[in-house]
Amino acid sequence: MTHKYFALIVASFACLGMAGSASAADWGTIKGHFVYKGVPKVEPIVPNKDVEYCSKHKLEVETLEVSDKMDLQNVFVYLYLPPGKKAEVHPDYKAEKPEPKVLDNKGCRFEPHAMTLWNVHPLEIRNDDPGLGHNTNGQKLVVNAKFNEQVANGSPITKKFDKPEPIPTEIACNVHPWMNAVVLIRDNPYMAVSDKDGKFEIKNVPAGKQTFVFWHEAKGNMRDLKVGSAKADRKGQVTLDVKPGQTLDLGDIAVSPAILGK
Repeated sequence: MTHKYFALIVASFACLGMAGSASAADWGTIKGHFVYKGVPKVEPIVPNKDVEYCSKHKLEVETLEVSDKMDLQNVFVYLYLPPGKKAEVHPDYKAEKPEPKVLDNKGCRFEPHAMTLWNVHPLEIRNDDPGLGHNTNGQKLVVNAKFNEQVANGSPITKKFDKPEPIPTEIACNVHPWMNAVVLIRDNPYMAVSDKDGKFEIKNVPAGKQTFVFWHEAKGNMRDLKVGSAKADRKGQVTLDVKPGQTLDLGDIAVSPAILGK
């Protein structure tokens, strides 16, 4: 084998190695903090069903949940992908056991009120209200099969979703009409809902320019929301530049009443 031919082979393998390296995704993190810039109103709920039991609990309309420090809870942030495109999933997520995520009927309300569900995980619906009957109504599902089932004490029901839903879906209880929850069902783990401190974080996002949807149940798509130096379009979408190995901290994200249709 001539030296020239050997060098050509080495160079070819080097190119293959570089191609493999380039195709492997790098990952980054995004996080932020939602702050409400209005005056929230507390709206008490007066139960009209199972009054003796439900009146023992402090029930309020949960559409707009704001802390004493004006932190805005229950804002959904999730990766948008064009139809037919799948997200590359980080190995840490793939290593997760597909254990059920829990939506509980507890204290005449759903707990949690807002949640995300990567559809490799089943949804387990429980009833922890002793002596009370609840039903769980998923009639507003768009893609997956709708359901409306009784949930007895100590006998949870489990639902599995084959496809992602395009937006967060309302879950209701017909027995207690004030009860509702919002569940986002996607086919990847790149989503979050802001916590009681108004904060969210999504780890191990594929690096590059990624589009995220900002959504809140009071309005739906958070049109015109300012996120960093960008502004959400009419679909609540913002394109963010996720850097490999870095955290993109969006800081405080101000949410005015107008953004939520208030």
